[in-house]
Amino acid sequence: MRKYIVITLALLLSLACEDSKKKKQEESKQAITVENLLQEYNQKIINATKTGSFEVISDLYDKESLLMTDYNPLIVNNNNIKIYYDTVFARQNIKEYHRQTIDVLEFTNRIIEIGLFTKIFENSQQLEGKYFNVWKKDTHGKIKLRAESFGYLRHIDDPTVFLVPEATTSIPKAITIPRELEAYIVLGKNNVIDRVPEKTADSYTDDTMYLPFADTIKTGKSVLLDHYKAYYHNPAKIDSLELMTYAYDKVENGYIKYGGFYVDWTVPGFSGSTTGNGISYWRREKDNSLRIHRQIGLHNYLE
Repeated sequence: MRKYIVITLALLLSLACEDSKKKKQEESKQAITVENLLQEYNQKIINATKTGSFEVISDLYDKESLLMTDYNPLIVNNNNIKIYYDTVFARQNIKEYHRQTIDVLEFTNRIIEIGLFTKIFENSQQLEGKYFNVWKKDTHGKIKLRAESFGYLRHIDDPTVFLVPEATTSIPKAITIPRELEAYIVLGKNNVIDRVPEKTADSYTDDTMYLPFADTIKTGKSVLLDHYKAYYHNPAKIDSLELMTYAYDKVENGYIKYGGFYVDWTVPGFSGSTTGNGISYWRREKDNSLRIHRQIGLHNYLE
């Protein structure tokens, strides 16, 4: 009897080890699949840009896709995204195009991908930028762009070369969002109006990554604090600020928000307005609070 018990226990242990091994293999395979898909799709984007063909990347978008770029208002759905790329590709003559993924966050049904890119034109002019993409997974393991956003690392002297007004047929209406998220956004809005660097930086996680307009990526709250100290040093007054949410996704430990802003401001002897859009991922922290963990901010062009 004891012999049979030993054999049974050995078999059970063997099966348990085999199940554990298969689980680890599946998890490893899943991670590799996401990495490989991003590599494959980024190569498609590179090829499309170099050949000037939107058809190469048309399958990455669907009717719900959002496109946010520096200087343009929000562009919605694949038909308008096609208009944007067909127009821009016809204006540009790209000799080299490089993309580098620097950060990937994976959720059950979403993937956030952040990276850098460099375009080199036939006249040897070089343009550097950063991107923030949100991919959505389908039931077949494929991914499509929920939202694509990108901006540049410096101010562009003539942003009109990037403008495609015909791609913006309409802007989605602002939507209602969960009260908790709304409360944090209102708090952040008040911090921006008060222009206190410490308060603004406290809206972010310690290991945050922020992609600001016409600037390099800021990583870590301490770096971001220095950024806001320099930014708020300018003697500007916020006269009014409106924040809009066009869509949001609930993920395991927070929210991904897609929105825009409109601000009226005054500096000594001058006043003006700024509009823009962006994406922010609000992560739930150990104290159950929400903090901005990843964010990109983009500005529209106003004549």
